[in-house]
Amino acid sequence: MGLSGLHHDTEDWPLPLSRRESTLSASTQSSGQISPGTSPFTSHPLSRTASSIGSRSREASCYSLHEDVAHIALNNTVTITFVRSNKLFKLRYTYIDVRKDATGSLKCLELGGGPGQQTPLVHTFNESKLPVPHLEHPKRPNEPSLRISFMEEQTVQSAQTVFTTQLSYQFEEERDCVQFQEIILASRLVFLAGIAEAKSKGRGEECISQNLRILRGPNGRQVMLFFANSQRKDLKRYVKVPVNCIDSFNPGKKPGRPVVLQLQPNFDILTQMKTLQIQFLDDTDRIAFCQFLSDHIK
Repeated sequence: MGLSGLHHDTEDWPLPLSRRESTLSASTQSSGQISPGTSPFTSHPLSRTASSIGSRSREASCYSLHEDVAHIALNNTVTITFVRSNKLFKLRYTYIDVRKDATGSLKCLELGGGPGQQTPLVHTFNESKLPVPHLEHPKRPNEPSLRISFMEEQTVQSAQTVFTTQLSYQFEEERDCVQFQEIILASRLVFLAGIAEAKSKGRGEECISQNLRILRGPNGRQVMLFFANSQRKDLKRYVKVPVNCIDSFNPGKKPGRPVVLQLQPNFDILTQMKTLQIQFLDDTDRIAFCQFLSDHIK
């Protein structure tokens, strides 16, 4: 799967983060302990104190004075799952620092506060394009989608140990999962629903059993986003459609019928797609989506 299909240039998103260091405060609750068991890291103990933040081992990986940092104090723990040396590891953490450079490109995610973990886990992104947090399971009205991955392998560091693997983030609470997506994408998540299928006749995009997200930047721009998991490897990619490029829609007259969007040919991709049919897993989401379109399409 090519990286170009899973990333977007920073400028494609509604807003690169302004230079700041923000804190999303929340009361952290304990959800039990995980026995450290076999450690995936061979590292020397390193205490985490306020005075040691600038001098710990991550300084060699992604720390820079010219960066933006958003600190997410989780309401509950996040479980990081990965495989190393043919062994499956699950580690819990209570906070995530999202670090971006001055241009808004994601540099790394730093996780800490985990039981038995003496050093932070640093998940580094070396690409210049903004990765999309991928929701692995379709959301249902009573079943939130709480597991996120990034599709490709990235670099992981703890103390002096560096390796590559594919990570997944399992959140315990939906609000933590939403905050995580919003900070990485520098956008507000204003709509999320599981879809059974999305397809376009002109371009041949095919999406089965995925999620439909609508993101809004502070400038008001709204983008509809879904993953086209086509059987053809070269067509696997994220597809985004600006909401203001939807000319009209047919909501479907009966439950279970797809919503049909008529697209304005503002861009090459929309000229090729022409129409987009979206079938939701739950009819309440179809109704909510149509109401959203009615409120925002002029």
